[in-house]
Amino acid sequence: MIKKTFRLFFIVLLVFGAVQYVFSFSTGIAGFSGMNGGNSCNNCHHSGVTPEVSISGSQVVLPGDTQIYTLIISGGQETAGGLNVAVTDGSLLSLSGETQLINGEIAHTTPKSANQDGDVVFSYAWTAPVITGTVTMYGAGNSVNGNGSNSGDAAGLTALSIVVMELNERLYLPLIQRD
Repeated sequence: MIKKTFRLFFIVLLVFGAVQYVFSFSTGIAGFSGMNGGNSCNNCHHSGVTPEVSISGSQVVLPGDTQIYTLIISGGQETAGGLNVAVTDGSLLSLSGETQLINGEIAHTTPKSANQDGDVVFSYAWTAPVITGTVTMYGAGNSVNGNGSNSGDAAGLTALSIVVMELNERLYLPLIQRD
């Protein structure tokens, strides 16, 4: 009787673990933005149509400035999507309940439904470092079919270079014409 109970408990634990694994990252995951050796959502998700992914926002910013950026997932399954964004410097910030900060990276809280054009759009903020230089923002956009498994999904990757620079006041002086 004890062996049967133990076996049943083990089977339930195994099944629960498998179900938990399938749904464990529907609330987002960090480390798959493409920044670290190209790891992306495709490490687990597969067999779907790869979407186009883009990041829009300022490409030249002042040190310490905070800007809004948008990651857009176009095409793919056109049902829903998720994201993971990481930067080489500065700080990412969540702007709404659609995104969250995990280990310094932006991730979705739940898969977001596609809009009427079939796109999934996420906005978030980034604060530039106080040191000048070039920062790279990496983004993965996972287009999912919404069936609750990792099959029939696919992710696309993108990267945006951002220059952090001081303003040169001489560039903004008005031109003086002499007679």
